[in-house]
Amino acid sequence: MPRYFGLDLHKRYVHGCEWLMDQQKGRHFRFPNTKEGWTSFLRQVDGECWVALEVTGNAFEAHDLLLPHVGQVLLANPVELKRLGSGRHTDRVDAERLAKMLALGTLPTVWVPPQAIRGIRRLVQYRDRLVRHRRRCLTQAKAVLRRHGLDGPRRTDPLRHLPPEEVEQLPEVDRILLLSALRQRRSVEAELQAIEAELVRRVAREPAVQLLSVTGIGLVAAATLWAYIGDPTRFRTAKQVTRYAGLDASVHQSGEDHRHGRISRNGCSLLRAVLVEAAHSVARHDSGPLGTFYRRKQRQIGPHKAVVALARKLLVVAWRMLLTGEVYRATRPALLEQKRRQLGRWLQATSNWQAVLRELWPRDGARRRRRTCAA
Repeated sequence: MPRYFGLDLHKRYVHGCEWLMDQQKGRHFRFPNTKEGWTSFLRQVDGECWVALEVTGNAFEAHDLLLPHVGQVLLANPVELKRLGSGRHTDRVDAERLAKMLALGTLPTVWVPPQAIRGIRRLVQYRDRLVRHRRRCLTQAKAVLRRHGLDGPRRTDPLRHLPPEEVEQLPEVDRILLLSALRQRRSVEAELQAIEAELVRRVAREPAVQLLSVTGIGLVAAATLWAYIGDPTRFRTAKQVTRYAGLDASVHQSGEDHRHGRISRNGCSLLRAVLVEAAHSVARHDSGPLGTFYRRKQRQIGPHKAVVALARKLLVVAWRMLLTGEVYRATRPALLEQKRRQLGRWLQATSNWQAVLRELWPRDGARRRRRTCAA
């Protein structure tokens, strides 16, 4: 008979509960979230044990660690668990709920992506943080210039056309702040290029490349779509894909009252942001079926809702392309060739990553070699 465990992961410890089916109660325990703590817990389990975890920052690593030692490891959807909860939120309640729902077969599980897709997800998330930091640096620089009447027109970069003599006329403190913001921005842009090149290197031979045939989807957007859609066969219908991305309409139905509202915004906000950004590009530049769809929706529901509808359409198109292996039927050959050339340039930029490592740690490596030889 299987043994059912629920583990509530935390930064410094793990609270666990084993659900005892014959007694209908849980046996609670706790161990430190360290290598030694996990080793001690793994000695107490075997192939007949089932373990449930709630998805957190290190849940996938815990899944990989447990999988060779137990019969089954399931990851629970935290949003669904919160809806099914009683309102109490403690370590004991959460761990016991996981173990009990696992034993009853009612645990709302999520798909566990393979290592390659996890890496792409973390890279695109880190890239998004770099983009936000670059925007903050630009905002700080503009604030300094605005205090002295040097801010240019809206949606332009005044730093590109700022004369050096005007910078020298600024007060000393504001000049220090401006130069600091500019240095940070330059550094972040260099890191962005390196991360984007690494993204391209990792997805160059993956199905994400075929998404480049869609107008408005670039290399970063293709990598993001492939990373979050993952295995396309896990979605049976297009409605499930749009619900996963939070682009489905919220519905309120009670008796005779039945109305549709805004999009639900469940799921990954980064995926929605990438889709909306790609939809804006399609709306401006595409003259094919997607552009025609946007212009028709624009007349019906307005430009803002039409962009969201186009983002949903792009998601469904990308899902079907990954599912069938086909390229976009209305692709523009000249634009596709331009994207392929850019892909080649970024792949060449990642060929010297070993030289970058030698530049970052030249002395430490030499010291380690000398110490090893001396020993």
